Amino acid sequence: MSNSDQLKELKTAARNIAHAKRIKHVGALEVVAQALGYPHWNALANAEKKGWRPSPEDIAVVEALVLAENPLISIGTDPWSVLGADRFEGELQGHSYRVSTQADDIRMWGPGWELTLPEAPLAPPRFRVTDRRLKANPIDDTDFRNVALNIASGWRKLVHARIASDWPRRSTVPDSAGRAEHPLGHGVSDIWFCLHCDRPSTGVEIAANLFHCPHCLASPLDIHASRWWLGAAAN
Repeated sequence: MSNSDQLKELKTAARNIAHAKRIKHVGALEVVAQALGYPHWNALANAEKKGWRPSPEDIAVVEALVLAENPLISIGTDPWSVLGADRFEGELQGHSYRVSTQADDIRMWGPGWELTLPEAPLAPPRFRVTDRRLKANPIDDTDFRNVALNIASGWRKLVHARIASDWPRRSTVPDSAGRAEHPLGHGVSDIWFCLHCDRPSTGVEIAANLFHCPHCLASPLDIHASRWWLGAAAN
């Protein structure tokens, strides 16, 4: 199989998409191929063997896919400075709001209400009334909550994409044996234990929750490959 510079660009783009979406590289190759009008990567590769080369327009399409998944990939900074002020403040159903991050948690708020989406993918949203003097607080409306949650979830997707792109590949996509790599200590295991709640999780479970405990949502700092805190009793 020939390996043109353009095809290398497509493979690199697929790798970046795979990191950001936390999927296997082969799945990202399919995404790229379908964006260019091919049913799967094998069809694209066969066309390349016969002389097809992606045009500058094709490369632009794929680059747009990468940026859609991780707008920070070419800059490596926070979304607020990249996307501009108009992207983190706005109006929802006649009510103003702002969005910010704190330790990778997403906070969205407006007069009298607040929504927090923790960094851990499995963590539930937290809605809070901040001013009970309001006679009609928008956060009491189910439709408002759902739309606000959708907006905040979009921002959390950006945070997750940035984290996944920075971490080792095996920290978000375990290998065929289910082993995941700790993003901080870089140990590798198919079973992980939480110092906070002492419960075990598989490599697949822990990676899916960005190395937060699936049970108590403790941070990656509390996740270990052994129950070392039990001493000899752990053996």
